[in-house]
Amino acid sequence: MCLRRKYGRGAVLPSKYALELLTIYAWEMGTESSDSFNLDEGFVAVMELLVNYRDICIYWTKYYNFQNEVVRNFLKKQLKGDRPIILDPADPTNNLGRRKGWEQVAAEAAFCLLQVCCTTVGPSERWNVQRARDVQVRVKQTGTVDWTLWTNPYSPIRKMKAEIRREKNFGGELRISFQEPGGERQLLSSRKTLADYGIFSKVNIQVLETFPPEILVFVKYPGGQSKPFTIDPDDTILDL
Repeated sequence: MCLRRKYGRGAVLPSKYALELLTIYAWEMGTESSDSFNLDEGFVAVMELLVNYRDICIYWTKYYNFQNEVVRNFLKKQLKGDRPIILDPADPTNNLGRRKGWEQVAAEAAFCLLQVCCTTVGPSERWNVQRARDVQVRVKQTGTVDWTLWTNPYSPIRKMKAEIRREKNFGGELRISFQEPGGERQLLSSRKTLADYGIFSKVNIQVLETFPPEILVFVKYPGGQSKPFTIDPDDTILDL
């Protein structure tokens, strides 16, 4: 109501339902769905999400998931869209973040965070609410057993590489790549995040360890899938 009075009845603003879902998400992530929580801390968590609305990408998998191929492909397409993305828990076709007016809400949220009621919440008391849920990453390497890790889409890929290096005791240069069905295999840059590649759900990555002067090549198979290989620049095609 406060925003309606300030910007007028005709102003296009995010729906109440979208803000309610955002609040539920903050509560789930910040308290692990606990019934006992500090209201001030929860308010600050929601305001911080609103300030960073351009990075919000949240969804629920209680009433739909990625097991069905048709639903999975649709969800992945939805999650690659412009953010904020807030998918209706009961209807993945309904992206509640699509409406305009988030800029105004973010400005008001930033103002709220400067008020006394918010500044009394110290850093150690703040809820750990990410702008997107952690995703499962299945690490594949030819000749080894698959390994699974969890990471946040907004965490730098270099951190994921460091975790893989520790787990696998790699000493060479790590090259990691992924390929969506029907797409081209892409090399993941250490300077970027999974979010930069539109990855907000379970993904398989291929890991390859190289040593100078080896180079990385992708070999495409008839079915459209490609695999990475390391070769020496002086190797012949027959060697590959």
